[in-house]
Amino acid sequence: MKNRKISLTFLFVSLLLFGCQEKEESPYDVLDDFIETWGGFGFEEMYDTYLTSSSKENVSYEVFSERYEKLYGDLEVENLAIDILDREQTWEEETSVTIPGSISFDTFAGEVDYTIDFVLSKEEREDETNWYVDWNPGLILPGLELTDKVRIDPPTPAERGEIVDNEGNKLAENGEVFEIGVIPGKFNEDDLADLSKIIGVGEEYIKSQYTLSWAQDDYVMPVKKFLREEEETVRAAEEIEGVSVNRVNERIYPYGEAAAHLIGYIEEVSAEDLEELEGYSPGDRVGKRGLEQLLEKRLKATDGQKIYLEKEDGSEPVVAETEPSDGETIQLTINANTQQTLFETLSEDAGTATVIDPTTGKVRSLVSVPTFDPNDYVLGMSNEQRQELENDEAKPTMSRLSYTYSPGSTMKLLTAIIGLDNGTLDPDHFYDIDVKQWQKDDSWGDYEVTRYYEEYDKVNLERGLTYSDNIYFARVGLDMGASKFEEGLTNLGIGESLPFIYPTAETSQISNSGSIESEILLADTAYGQGEFLLNMVHLASIYGGVANDGVMMQPLLLEEEEETVWKESIVSEEQAKSLQTILRKVVSEGSSTRANVSGREMAGKTGTVEMKQEQGTTGTENGLFVAMDQKDPTLLTVMLIEGVEKTEPRGSVYTVDLTKQFYESLNN
Repeated sequence: MKNRKISLTFLFVSLLLFGCQEKEESPYDVLDDFIETWGGFGFEEMYDTYLTSSSKENVSYEVFSERYEKLYGDLEVENLAIDILDREQTWEEETSVTIPGSISFDTFAGEVDYTIDFVLSKEEREDETNWYVDWNPGLILPGLELTDKVRIDPPTPAERGEIVDNEGNKLAENGEVFEIGVIPGKFNEDDLADLSKIIGVGEEYIKSQYTLSWAQDDYVMPVKKFLREEEETVRAAEEIEGVSVNRVNERIYPYGEAAAHLIGYIEEVSAEDLEELEGYSPGDRVGKRGLEQLLEKRLKATDGQKIYLEKEDGSEPVVAETEPSDGETIQLTINANTQQTLFETLSEDAGTATVIDPTTGKVRSLVSVPTFDPNDYVLGMSNEQRQELENDEAKPTMSRLSYTYSPGSTMKLLTAIIGLDNGTLDPDHFYDIDVKQWQKDDSWGDYEVTRYYEEYDKVNLERGLTYSDNIYFARVGLDMGASKFEEGLTNLGIGESLPFIYPTAETSQISNSGSIESEILLADTAYGQGEFLLNMVHLASIYGGVANDGVMMQPLLLEEEEETVWKESIVSEEQAKSLQTILRKVVSEGSSTRANVSGREMAGKTGTVEMKQEQGTTGTENGLFVAMDQKDPTLLTVMLIEGVEKTEPRGSVYTVDLTKQFYESLNN
């Protein structure tokens, strides 16, 4: 009995020990660990831990790690994925096993994706037998051998997409310019002052360019580029010994200042750009400001790239290749000639203006002044020139196209639209207005509404609009009530984002709080003061709704955009035609007779806005005029001029004169 007990115990212990023996590691386990280390770029561990002895004899660690690190770096390898394709092979009785796999990754020249055979062999090391990887260079790149050279072709240039107007005229194009450079070994610094004077660049900046750390005596060190029409300046500079002139490709803005804020410009990517944007490298250029920035993804060109192997037999198998891809050509609704004419009309002032086609919503012109020349940014500016532009008190780099403004008395048409639409305004009802200043009752304290025209003691809608009667519209607003007035403004799109591709810095508003909270604010808002603000394109769209028989179209800037009704019926067709008649009388016999243009049937409405820091002080004034030619329903203009308290003639009359000048220029 005792002996049997010992035997059973021995058997139990033997089984236990056998069950606890470590299971032999499979080649798949080793390959999984190798792949994981590879994916973490652990090249030293890959070499030391996983490679077969014969692999190490064929390639030193220095060559192994350098190949991986340099190629992965030079080729900008990302998204490395290594997979085992078949895990069903038997291996228990084998000393070598081949396991199919796949390798893929992205490079600057495109994706590399290929299959590979992983070969693993059994080796005994330090009394242990395990599986090791038979490494070959083909694991780095498809078909790569140690004797191969990896080559990268220079990029095949692609062209940035151009921006054209509705007739195909180029607003941003790729063209040829002159580039002036200095050859340090041939240039005499005694000529520096003359060169500076000729090309309009400071001496310090010129010198900083030809004394850069990488400059050589025989190198041409670029200083500044010039447009083709500036050839006279270029040739004068070329007369100086050591000055070189070449022709190079560049982004050009043919309409310069006239479309600067609309189109924008391109510049070299900044460090911040490289962090925020995908697909850019140092030295690339990207859209800054305007449509160049807004449409960057569509305009961006992708240069062709090619990575290939150079083999000893002269063959050159391709590893990765991307064909060059030009950016899109984008056509705007803008008409370049109209844009140029409008800019020339406003160029001596500060303000903004737009021209739209009310029947389609297509915007024909967008101008902001003062402005800058976008060509200066691509042709070359010194830091001093850039700072001078940015610090200019006139704010030429600020795009007034994006901002909202008080509409002044142009608001009166909006009040009329709302009242007619909701039925609170009877256009034939006469208010008795026989005073210059008016208030509802004593609850208003010292506050009164002042009228500036006293043509009539009895005023209806026609007389109220024709002579811009503040008291009439204040009373219309009060009789309507804040709730209905706010609802009507909302129906005109106030408070919602302007459905327009050009970005606006602000959203239109009813008031600072978002609602009309007092009778005085209601009265002020109804005749065009208060805290009401909207973008000038929005104002043009509302007036365009009246010109288009009550249908308000969405403003469009790209020809590819579909014509879309923004607001179906802001007033009835009959009411719209009545308002058209009244707006014509504003010009033919009312407050804006100066706007009459020979051969046109001008209609419109003026507005003057005083902006002051506090009540009782004198502030600056904006003068507005919304104008349309009723003989040509496709042409409606909104113009806002700042500082009209200093102009001659003063106020919105000055804006009327500019508008008339613009329409007369279109006749020529």
